[in-house]
Amino acid sequence: MSGGTPGFDELVGGDIDAAERERLLRAHDALVAAGPAPELSRRLATAPPVAGRRAVRRFRPARALALAAALAIAAFAIGVAVGDRLTDPGTFAVIAMSGTASAPGATASIEVFDLDAAGNWPMELSVRGLGPAPEGRLYELWLTKGDRLAELCGSFLAETDGTTAVPMNAPYKLKEFDAWVIVEQGSEEILLTT
Repeated sequence: MSGGTPGFDELVGGDIDAAERERLLRAHDALVAAGPAPELSRRLATAPPVAGRRAVRRFRPARALALAAALAIAAFAIGVAVGDRLTDPGTFAVIAMSGTASAPGATASIEVFDLDAAGNWPMELSVRGLGPAPEGRLYELWLTKGDRLAELCGSFLAETDGTTAVPMNAPYKLKEFDAWVIVEQGSEEILLTT
């Protein structure tokens, strides 16, 4: 050791490949020739303040996730509100139904909405005074032709209080039929008719 600075052999040791030793020796000699790095002035020992800039806020994943969730919910709500206004069909007709001798106190109405692009007539059937069918059977809404059941528009269960509102569909040309009727499933006895 000369003057307190370790020599090259003391730094790398003796058990090193000759080619690697030669490469490291060249790098060592270049560093020694360059000399020590200049001292940092006291003025630059601490960074100067940056005027007009706010401190950088730390990233908080929980806040970012909450903000993303709130934005997604808001976008969904806006989409539903706007989409409903654009896709709500208008009412084409409201058809009244009355009970027959088999269901004298029952009434119903069918709100038929505008024909959709595929040729379906979406509708909502509202019934009053028609309690649950015996033996848990369903009620059915039919279109008739020549006093016969022709096309089924849908089935439904009645509430215990006798009121029911249910969406249905008629993918038929309505002009080809005579009336609408409600029967119990498996029966042709008409309970309500137009």
